[in-house]
Amino acid sequence: MSRFELVICIPTFRRPVLLRALLDSLLPELQQQGAMVIVADNDCGSEAPAVVAEFAVLWPSIRCIPVAARGVAQVRNALIAQAHHDSPDWRWLLMLDDDGLATPGWLGRLLATGDLYQAHLVGGPVQGVLPEGSSWLARNSTFAARGRWPTGLVPTLNTTQNLGISRRLLNLIPEPLFRNEYGASGGEDYDLFRRVVKAQGRIVWCDEATIMEPAPADRLTVKALLYRYHSTGMYMVAIDRSYDGAKAVWLRAVKGLIGSCVRLLIAALTLRSKETAHRILMTSHYVGRLAGLLGARSSRYVAPSKPSGSDA
Repeated sequence: MSRFELVICIPTFRRPVLLRALLDSLLPELQQQGAMVIVADNDCGSEAPAVVAEFAVLWPSIRCIPVAARGVAQVRNALIAQAHHDSPDWRWLLMLDDDGLATPGWLGRLLATGDLYQAHLVGGPVQGVLPEGSSWLARNSTFAARGRWPTGLVPTLNTTQNLGISRRLLNLIPEPLFRNEYGASGGEDYDLFRRVVKAQGRIVWCDEATIMEPAPADRLTVKALLYRYHSTGMYMVAIDRSYDGAKAVWLRAVKGLIGSCVRLLIAALTLRSKETAHRILMTSHYVGRLAGLLGARSSRYVAPSKPSGSDA
């Protein structure tokens, strides 16, 4: 059994180079705070266990578990189940993705803010790092920067990357925390945030606890960016419909699309480059919302099985 009250949970899939970079960035944080680290390998291959074994020389309190079930929600739930087993007295679970990089002081700041506000969930900024020469559209996308707030109580968060889950959350909503029906599409984090709000939980933002996230070039093409926003719209509208009802969600989607198209036209005519890029992406998002309401579904996080190759 782990003696640590903190557990860092990392899902990974065929990205050993990025995983090692994340673990290396975590080492100073671990030496300051101390935590059990659990890596869930959704490839069930040999690369992630090898990376973990190498890192264990520097930080022995780390393990890698294979998770055969496809889907990001399934992997996150497996990590939580393993945390219960390895560290039954855990106080905070910290969720990271395998493409993040911790900044100095990240862990202490996130935990201090979560404790100060007695949060059920606490999140912090995910700052994108784009390749040199990235396109105008990419520079104004979620891969460059996500929304930020002043430190304190907030109505929602952005993502599971850089998320702290307090033990007290288990008294508020039942497990599994991430609903498996959103494992393929994504949105399991957005659904969790909505569930916590519905249960009157406390969601807190720590603007001083930053995770860096380098963006690969293949996610920054025009096609990939438009798909990202479109597929996000599809899963968000399905989740919103389950909480708010079809009528309200249809009305917001139609209003949102019309408003985004009008703002796009105005921005283009007035030569406001950043606003134009933002409105192109948001128009794709609202088209995705309408597509979702008409029955379309995305499968962003479940790829066909293939032999392990290059870091991707």
